[in-house]
Amino acid sequence: MFKVGLSTGVECPKYCSNPCYFCTKETYIDAELAKQTNVTAQINYMIGKIKNKVKAGGYIAYFQDGTSFSGDPLHLYNVFNEAAKHPDILELIISTRPDCLPIDLLNLLCNISKPITIELGVQTVNEKSLKYLNRGHTHKENQAAIDLLLKYSFKIGVHIILGIPDESIVDVQKTLAWINNNNIIKDVKIHHLAIFCGSKLATMVQKEDIIDLDSYIKILSYFITHLRKDLTISRLFTSNLNRQQIMLNQFPGFKRTWINKFMNYHKSHKGKT
Repeated sequence: MFKVGLSTGVECPKYCSNPCYFCTKETYIDAELAKQTNVTAQINYMIGKIKNKVKAGGYIAYFQDGTSFSGDPLHLYNVFNEAAKHPDILELIISTRPDCLPIDLLNLLCNISKPITIELGVQTVNEKSLKYLNRGHTHKENQAAIDLLLKYSFKIGVHIILGIPDESIVDVQKTLAWINNNNIIKDVKIHHLAIFCGSKLATMVQKEDIIDLDSYIKILSYFITHLRKDLTISRLFTSNLNRQQIMLNQFPGFKRTWINKFMNYHKSHKGKT
């Protein structure tokens, strides 16, 4: 199964007004994707790219850019339903913010026949960190989003950022405990705090606070070891889709290098801090 990264074509409202300090939208959407005229064309374009590299057993329509629940509910429903009707698409994943879950759209999504996962950009339960990143929502809104989604049958995932400056191991443990105690959460997508040149965060962070690969691997190993065992982990490192966007903490090598290094550390340390 391969995820096909797609766009609703609607800008994240927060990006336009007061964006999260780590956000640069160029990093998460294929530059050619925006040229496609509709979601069917996007799917065909992305599947064509994947088929040139690997043999896939099926495809997941992954609406990952910005806030995919932002915009007119009927328009968004039509976009998601068009993706669901594509013969190669087996399920949908839709990424949004905890404070952007319009009831009208949630109700419309119940009419889509394919399985749907809703991903929430929770990032952390630490209020100080949420303010530092300029997320624009509180942890109370994280929990409110989970409580709302309990009323629906969608699969729920969360995005988490590790390596936020001044977050202690106790802060990480609080995020872990919150995930583990919310049984509705079935999937966790883990990111390292990538500091892209051109982002507000790049002008704020001190050099000594920028996490490197070895430090991140230690936190990641601890985090994974203490996650609830029935959870799926669908990402270990922040992706940089368009590689011209340079990070201040650009890890050496490629993602497979990072994963191999992580696996070697994880096997030998068993998640110890």
